[in-house]
Amino acid sequence: MEMRQAFMLFVLAHTLGYYYLSSFRSGRSVLRLAVELLLYIAATAVVFLPVLDGNNYLYALAIIVFHIPADILLYIVSRRLSDPRGRAAAFLSVEAVRLAGFAVMAFFYGVRWGFFEPWREVHFFLSAMDLDYSQVLAWLFAALVLIRPVNILVKKVLSLTCDCGPEGRHYGALTGAVERILYAAMVFYGSWIAFAIIFFAKCALFCLRIKNDPETGMRLYLGSLLSALSVIPVALTAASFI
Repeated sequence: MEMRQAFMLFVLAHTLGYYYLSSFRSGRSVLRLAVELLLYIAATAVVFLPVLDGNNYLYALAIIVFHIPADILLYIVSRRLSDPRGRAAAFLSVEAVRLAGFAVMAFFYGVRWGFFEPWREVHFFLSAMDLDYSQVLAWLFAALVLIRPVNILVKKVLSLTCDCGPEGRHYGALTGAVERILYAAMVFYGSWIAFAIIFFAKCALFCLRIKNDPETGMRLYLGSLLSALSVIPVALTAASFI
């Protein structure tokens, strides 16, 4: 359980600093990259601040040191690759390595330290609202991961197999984020039947679109499938603390 808590904290720091404070544009300048790296460091510090002590600062530092060379390497590779599929493959590969690294760090944290204990002031503030640090961390982890990172990752996966145009991008992102939050709430409260009913009902709605426009319809169907399935590991990771 403590390993899971550590993993959520590590992923949350990366999610906030990277997915919410980076532009992900292939034509970014070196100055923009430097600013984004500084914002990443600041976001990691903010996430670790409530539990920062002599033990935990090394993990915050490890996340930063782990991220900076990887992001610089991805920046160089992305500028050299003209094929969107190649850039997407590079991005997904780097993120998979990062996720594996967070899992390894969480394992060693769980073996060595056990759990995060927030500052006394933070603990008092949360207790006044009948909350604890694990609950807040779990909710933030689930919400922030499911809103923007999953949307970006699904687009990257889809770009490996098709050229996805900008049409409906913002509407689709907002709709997908709302759906994923609703799916996560169902998982949190054990409503797997409701999850399945809504998911299959939505899939059935794509039948007509697939019939009229097979390429677009299948892309929407695959995106919806990936979006829904991504909720399950995220929600199950956080559910035990909620």
